[in-house]
Amino acid sequence: MKFLCSKCKKEYDDSCMQWKCSCGGSLTCDFVSTFTKDKIRQDRHDMWRYEGAYPLSCSEISVTFHEGLTPLVEMKAEGCRVRVKMDQLMPTGSFKDRGTVMVVNYLKLHGVKRITEDSSGNAGASVAGYCALGAIPCEIYVPEGNSAGKLMQIRAYGAEIHEIKGSREDVALAAQAKGESYAGHNWHPMFIQGTKSLAYELWEQNGFKAPEHVVAAAGNGSTILGIYYGFRELMANGQADRMPKLFAVQAERCNPIYRQYAGLEIRDSYGETIAEGIALARPNKADQVITAVRETGGQVLCVEEEEIKAALKELAGKGIYAEPTSSVAYAGIQKLCREKVLGREDDVVIVVSGNGLKAGSEISRLLIH
Repeated sequence: MKFLCSKCKKEYDDSCMQWKCSCGGSLTCDFVSTFTKDKIRQDRHDMWRYEGAYPLSCSEISVTFHEGLTPLVEMKAEGCRVRVKMDQLMPTGSFKDRGTVMVVNYLKLHGVKRITEDSSGNAGASVAGYCALGAIPCEIYVPEGNSAGKLMQIRAYGAEIHEIKGSREDVALAAQAKGESYAGHNWHPMFIQGTKSLAYELWEQNGFKAPEHVVAAAGNGSTILGIYYGFRELMANGQADRMPKLFAVQAERCNPIYRQYAGLEIRDSYGETIAEGIALARPNKADQVITAVRETGGQVLCVEEEEIKAALKELAGKGIYAEPTSSVAYAGIQKLCREKVLGREDDVVIVVSGNGLKAGSEISRLLIH
């Protein structure tokens, strides 16, 4: 296994502990999976049933909640058939646990004694939870004024919290100053090696074939990229005969990936959005997300704040209690159905990435108004 720069293509040995190339580009994990259906570990009922698809084996994993294998539940949206991948039921309440378990164990295996993360909430809570389980000291850098529920969760796990004034990028820079202890989910090359477990689970839950369409909210795009890389591996190993069309949904008020995709001017700053989990002004994996979307025949789209609020309420009315960021994906499905991009008979999966229990006060205000 080695790491490759997505920009200059420089190679790094995995022991170098770099999370970013010297040219500033993001690193990807150059790991060749040879996973096939017969290698599923029937004794495991978590994401580690696909152990052979990952660069770390179960024997190397010492910090785990047995995460993954979340339910896939069917419902209707705008008359279209939709199945919900309920990753809000992960151990710390978000899909981030898929990537966190890979990064935390990788760093632990390489002797890191203290872990640092920057986050708008979910990733910080995830890292704090795994570090608590593994008795690893950690520091979480968050934007000042972040969701009280997520801060409470991080604090409850015993992590040291640093609230940083300024932009989301300022928060990241403060955490990155810690060097090799940095577990940044937007940068660390091992993170997507965990989120690709989504593809393997969807493949098995869908009768060992790819769904037609997958829709997910995107800030830096780790959900979209994980699904893309996972299905690409399944196809390469003869386990799937197609890729799902991938749809990345952003909030209109902070939509840099959409603007790049649509050929619009990229802004230096964006407005505030209730979808704080994807409010990233300069996503370092935008090029990769756009490539994945285009290669699969999907789209990058964005939705307005009122559409997000309406989607949150409708999801809750169907029994799915999602945080506002997750509701962006459902608002995207509603828009795609109205525009006839998705049809009534299409096979559509939505990833609900975060639990509404993390944002109770924010959701209360949205429901009242």
